[in-house]
Amino acid sequence: MLNHNGKIYQDKNTLLFSAQNRAFSYADALFETIRIVKSIKNKSINYSIPLWDYHFKRLSKGMEAFGYDKLESDFLKDEILKTVYLTIPINIGKNGVADFKARLTVFRSEGGLYTPTSSTPEFVIVLQEIPKINFLSKNSNDLETIQKSYIFFDELPLFPSAFSPFKKADALPYVLAGKYRKEQQVDEVFLLNNQNRIAEAGAANVFILDRKLSKKRNKENNQFHFITPPSSEGGVMGTMRNYLLDRQLKNYSKTKFEISIEEKSITKQELNQAEIIFTTNAVQSIQIIKITTQKQLEIMIDWINEVNHIFCP
Repeated sequence: MLNHNGKIYQDKNTLLFSAQNRAFSYADALFETIRIVKSIKNKSINYSIPLWDYHFKRLSKGMEAFGYDKLESDFLKDEILKTVYLTIPINIGKNGVADFKARLTVFRSEGGLYTPTSSTPEFVIVLQEIPKINFLSKNSNDLETIQKSYIFFDELPLFPSAFSPFKKADALPYVLAGKYRKEQQVDEVFLLNNQNRIAEAGAANVFILDRKLSKKRNKENNQFHFITPPSSEGGVMGTMRNYLLDRQLKNYSKTKFEISIEEKSITKQELNQAEIIFTTNAVQSIQIIKITTQKQLEIMIDWINEVNHIFCP
């Protein structure tokens, strides 16, 4: 199922564009990858987009930077949900109805060569059914099984600019990094910037435990202080990342721990020596890459489960 400028097509392989499409010819496009969550109320299925305000804020800033005309938040949100609700009858009886992942691509209308003749935006919404996010169990996670392998990719470094915080169609560094990760048979890849520092992960933002500050504050071993690269390091500023930063995750009501986060550059050595590494994106939420002690794991599981309530209305 796909939606092109408000028109629904059941076959997502439907041909929509000519070879003059500007997203294809010049990477003149932006996109958002969005989790749409299901809830059941009064025996009816309802869908919502928990991080929509963050997605639209990033998209609209990117459209402004690219010189596109505006699209309204409510209009795009309604188009995404319209596509979902029209998809449900097709999926019922096959794999059931779970959450959806939507890729919303916005691109400039055809016309011109390098210099465009129009600023009118068009859009395509493509849906994929995905499992709901599960809550973690302390009994089913141990230190050995939860650790993930990783590698660094430096062949095509990221350069910070006014455009680097956005998800652009020109994603070659991420394509090659993902290819390299697959070839090396590891779980995660970290992209470096032109200063040889960590910019982000292959499809996610990265956070590490700040050992010195955490130990200074952590008299009862229940205070974690994390750092994540700022936009000046060249990575995409993810919606889940920004959600965590905005919340200032302190004094959780159901647990006795505190988590604080700040933006700060991260070197390869700091990442390798970190006691805790995790990544975030809007589809998978929080993924642990490395963790050192069982106590840390218990706290992280409690925290991740608290955060994931946003995806389980």
